[in-house]
Amino acid sequence: MPYTMRQPALGIPAPSLEIVLGLLAWTVGAAGLASGFGTVLVALGLFLTAYLWIVRRRNRTLAVTLHPERKRRMQRLILIGVVGIVLLPSILALVGYGELSTAVSAALVAVLLIMASTVLEERSLVAVGGVVLVIAALGAFLALNSAGTGGSQPVIGLGAGLVLWVAALRRLGILDDVARRHNVRLPRVR
Repeated sequence: MPYTMRQPALGIPAPSLEIVLGLLAWTVGAAGLASGFGTVLVALGLFLTAYLWIVRRRNRTLAVTLHPERKRRMQRLILIGVVGIVLLPSILALVGYGELSTAVSAALVAVLLIMASTVLEERSLVAVGGVVLVIAALGAFLALNSAGTGGSQPVIGLGAGLVLWVAALRRLGILDDVARRHNVRLPRVR
């Protein structure tokens, strides 16, 4: 009789995606600002990310166990996102539209968030992806109507980071706790 051992159920904690993407977007946005103010914003972003990560680690009931096919789909989406974010700015710079690199990268992340909503079965990712897509479109408009990425990069990065962190706060239940304390009703999104 062979000795078999059950593997522990490995899951993906639900709001990890929003926390990490929020930090990356926030850092990109802060990089477009003056060095002193940008550094302060990066420090605040790191502090908020650390807080959210600690809350996420304490609440292990939010873990989602993915079926092997869904896990492959999620890995494929992450791979497409990483390759796209690395290659798209270079390709855009080659054809003379380098100022759109931040906007196109944010749009790619937004579309991948919308696609990830079916894999993780989380409808709120559609709303988050839609808002990030609108921010990317606004940033593209600003980039095309100004010289360089100086005006659009902070708008896209800080805006997308804020939206992603608010989504993480909602999925972690922190917004519900704050609303309950201050007797405020928040709209429900499933």
